[in-house]
Amino acid sequence: MDIKKLADQYQAEVPQNILPFWEKYAFDSLYGGVYEAVAENGEVISMDKPVIAQAQAIWAFAWAYQTIEPRPEWLELAGATAEFLLNNGRDKKGTWYHTLDRRGSLISESTDSTVSLYVVLALGQLFKATGEAYFVEVAQKTLVQTLKRRDASLKKLLNDPNKQRYLKPLAEPALIGQVLLEAEGYMDRKWYKNALSNLIRELTDDFYEKRTDVLLDRVTPEGHFWDCPEGRIIVPGHVFETAGILMELADRARNRKLLNQMLDLVELTIQAAWDEVYGGIYNKMDLKSLPSVYPDWHYKRAGVHLEALQTLLKAHLLSARKGYLENFEKVHEYVWAHFPDATNGEWYDELDRTGQPILRHKITPQKGCLSTIRNLYGIGQLLGLAADAKPARRRVYSESK
Repeated sequence: MDIKKLADQYQAEVPQNILPFWEKYAFDSLYGGVYEAVAENGEVISMDKPVIAQAQAIWAFAWAYQTIEPRPEWLELAGATAEFLLNNGRDKKGTWYHTLDRRGSLISESTDSTVSLYVVLALGQLFKATGEAYFVEVAQKTLVQTLKRRDASLKKLLNDPNKQRYLKPLAEPALIGQVLLEAEGYMDRKWYKNALSNLIRELTDDFYEKRTDVLLDRVTPEGHFWDCPEGRIIVPGHVFETAGILMELADRARNRKLLNQMLDLVELTIQAAWDEVYGGIYNKMDLKSLPSVYPDWHYKRAGVHLEALQTLLKAHLLSARKGYLENFEKVHEYVWAHFPDATNGEWYDELDRTGQPILRHKITPQKGCLSTIRNLYGIGQLLGLAADAKPARRRVYSESK
């Protein structure tokens, strides 16, 4: 395996195959913003405009302007989409909506923190690209309000004597982790340190089962396991994403115990989630290995594999253990044989167990561009570090953050 060549391959994929598809087909030149769904040939399927899709496009093109090449057209796309979002995407109190129609009128309101967190990522990245204070002011205010509202909501659930069963999702604190890693440079230092400490505590105390070395995907507001199909679910993509965040934070803090826990978790997860018959990583697993009630348990998702690749490389760089690079190579071969669309551009998002695309669309309500771009380029950066002949333990901080 030529690591240096692979590094170039991953980083080149973003400007050569991902961004051109979005630049050509995703943006509405008449009303602004990006469309909800676009087919593999560029045909627009839905002209609605989810706020998350707007935020991901802003992040992607502002990031590309800073990281790949300062093309004016990229910054113009990010800025125009931000204008559409800021003009239409929130109410007078600053609460962000979930979905808008083509002209920017409200279709539905958001019900959790996810939309607001993506807006923070977008505006924080646009501030870094432009230096305009307004973007970072909105990002700061949104992040503080979002975490405060989430804390209040969880406390309300804890104190409600008549509460119905609610299992909080791992995906939410994992996304908070991604946001905090990018927001370090523009948030108040004391606030940031406290938010990061709370996040690490929640992830390690509530979701991480130290006795069994698994990361639960849904737990009670108290952080307890609940024995039901939803409570037993393990989502490898979320495991790899969270482990990658915690490994990076553990490396910064010189927390060897946490780092070793995450290294063990990554090793066990890639072994358990790999499909030995058809290859690829399962979408979902049951903690007790019971038959799944979720019909998509055996799907193969591009985002899951890209998160795995990046986290396996982090584990390789931060550990003297053998096996992470071999597993990286196995996942790499599967990824490049199945997900890229060399004919139309961009990547397929979801495959069946045998590796055939379930939907051939390139933009959907579930598939944006942020995760694909961030992971591809991040993998390229980590491969560049791995190609270095220096001793095993190296920093894994992404320059894009």
